[in-house]
Amino acid sequence: MKSLNEIITEVCELSTNEEKVACLKENNSKELRNILILMYDKKWSFSVPSTAPPYNASIMVDTHGALYREARKLCYIVNEMPEGVNLTQIKKESIYIQMLENVDEGDAKLLLRMVAKAAYPELPVECILEAFGPIISDPVPAIPAKRGRGRPKKVA
Repeated sequence: MKSLNEIITEVCELSTNEEKVACLKENNSKELRNILILMYDKKWSFSVPSTAPPYNASIMVDTHGALYREARKLCYIVNEMPEGVNLTQIKKESIYIQMLENVDEGDAKLLLRMVAKAAYPELPVECILEAFGPIISDPVPAIPAKRGRGRPKKVA
């Protein structure tokens, strides 16, 4: 089973939108859709800071794919969901840090990117909408890839 980060990385590496849509449909899961919704839709906001908290990256071997299990805890850190209403800010942040520590490094980076609302420029919203239907109502604009400073290198 592929981790959610591996699926999104694979989709981003594909060249055409048709291939990206087909790959998303092939790897369709509730957890993948939820993470893409939370990352790409402005309607959802998080009660934890958008910068990376201090956490110890998981060194355990069996954390591959653990984000499928940990994704159910996302409702505690999303402002618009009622599950986290009675939790203190410290409890919400500790749940978030535990999630980051319980999943493998690639999935932890995916969670950090999701909370920062940093949409992938290689994965346009149109591909997600075509693959899963109208799940995103107010899309976040994609941040273009950074270019290097100065003049481009000469091609030999």
